[in-house]
Amino acid sequence: MNGCRGRVTLANACFNRAFLALLLFLGGCASTNRFPVITSPRPVDNKDRIHMAQDHFVLARDYERRGMPEMAGRLYETAFEYMPESRFLRKVLVNKYIQAQEHDKALSLFKNSKLSDLDSEEKRVLGLVYARAGELAKAAEAIESLEREMGGEEIYSLAVLYESLGLRDKSLAAFRQFFCGGGDMTFGVGVRLVQFNIGERKLDNAEDIAVVLRDCFPQNAEAVTLLGTVKYLKRDTLKAVECFNAALVMDSLNEEALRTLAHLRVVREEYSEAVSVYKRLVSLSENGRVYRRGLAFMLFHIKDFEGAEALLDTIIQERTEHEIAPPALKELHLYRGLIYSQTERREMAAQEFQTALAIDSLYEDAWKELCFLYITAKEKEKALAGVEQYVAALPLSGTGWRFSGYVLNMQEKYEQAAVSLKKAVSIDSSDHFAWFELGSSLERLKRIDEAADAFRKVLALNPRDAHASNYLGYMWAENGIMLDSAKTLIEDALEKDPQNGAFLDSYAWVFYQLGDYQKAHHYMKEALKHIDNDPVPYAHMGDILFKLKEYKQAQDAYKRAVELKSEESERIQARLLEINTFISREGR
Repeated sequence: MNGCRGRVTLANACFNRAFLALLLFLGGCASTNRFPVITSPRPVDNKDRIHMAQDHFVLARDYERRGMPEMAGRLYETAFEYMPESRFLRKVLVNKYIQAQEHDKALSLFKNSKLSDLDSEEKRVLGLVYARAGELAKAAEAIESLEREMGGEEIYSLAVLYESLGLRDKSLAAFRQFFCGGGDMTFGVGVRLVQFNIGERKLDNAEDIAVVLRDCFPQNAEAVTLLGTVKYLKRDTLKAVECFNAALVMDSLNEEALRTLAHLRVVREEYSEAVSVYKRLVSLSENGRVYRRGLAFMLFHIKDFEGAEALLDTIIQERTEHEIAPPALKELHLYRGLIYSQTERREMAAQEFQTALAIDSLYEDAWKELCFLYITAKEKEKALAGVEQYVAALPLSGTGWRFSGYVLNMQEKYEQAAVSLKKAVSIDSSDHFAWFELGSSLERLKRIDEAADAFRKVLALNPRDAHASNYLGYMWAENGIMLDSAKTLIEDALEKDPQNGAFLDSYAWVFYQLGDYQKAHHYMKEALKHIDNDPVPYAHMGDILFKLKEYKQAQDAYKRAVELKSEESERIQARLLEINTFISREGR
């Protein structure tokens, strides 16, 4: 038994010597000390303390190897308690605490140390721990203390810390130092950093970094394009265009610059310029096919219907060879329908819109165009069926209910139209078109006060709506009320469109209601210079001339109103009989 115990003791001794050798290797110790230590004022009789530290360290390694990390951790801590001056033990413990996310414990290991006493590696570790503990200012201080020993990783970390601390100038200076340090790696990091800030909608940060990146890589088309993209997102379109054009000078086939420039031209409704850019995109050998659709749409917008139609036909015909996703395919049919509509091929247009709706029954643009096609063609029954299907498919669409109001007004179903239009504005109270149409319905129902409120809403939403100003002013003039306000409103409309015959007619009618028949006559003559197929101004002219006792001229004006199928034919016929009596009596 004793012999056995002796063999075990010997084995343990051999095991401890092996671990001691490992310890010396890991500690990088070349002195006579068996464990790395810092020169200490402690007396030599502390050798036992050193031995205790290394024994606990060896045991900790053994427990760690056995998969018992908690026991190993306690032993490492005990070893450090015996030798708190050991950089090596502190490094081991700090790494353990960082892995366990016990940052306060990691920081406690440095509580009695000054930054100036730490080596470069310890400063880097301390900076990392402070950062993870959320003490960003101290993290920055630790990294700053590296001074000339900072590498690219530390410079980048410092830039991010400054940014988080709101130190914009310092952050940009650090980013500049990092990016201009050179290499594709730093450029790629810069691109990703800009993209991250764009994704987070931190556009000011994105712009700052993009400017630094462009300055560090002034001949890199991607850097200039990236800055242009940020400028575009910040709505500085002029600077964005400058950046994209500069990038294309460096790389004429820079796809990102061309694509974003094309989109920018479309947004600014510069369709001719967009066509030019799309043609360049189409010419790209690899991806040109995907841009033909955009080119077709732009050709439509510049009214090159023939070119747009030919290109759309080609794209749609090739769809069996090159699969087109439903969202793209429905848009192709929509635009082909728009081309047919513009070129007076209504049945073909309707078929294309219906094809788009067969692909996606909730495609609202197709519903709008189909219903608008029937409305403009005055196909009342088809229009009514269309809007009923529209609101059934999209019951929460305010636009659908507005179109329903249009059709019902067209059919003179004003009560029903008002119901649909009230539904439209309840869904979207900012839809000034729906408010205008509602005002029109209510005016026809003689609900003048309600109509006036609707038109006031239009003008609150869109103060430059001359037609709303005219409609409200004329409605008041027609009813002989609010004449001063009516005059002001119509003057506002005429200021925006002084040659508009309808506005001039309204203005003349205000003077008629005010009893100033000479001015009324003057403005009505001006109105008739711009209107020749509307019975209302001729009826008004007849009334004005009748007041001026110009019976022959009044008679001619009334007859013209009747020829144009005036809604007041009965009243006009009675007035004509009255005029005949006056002419017979007075001989004129």
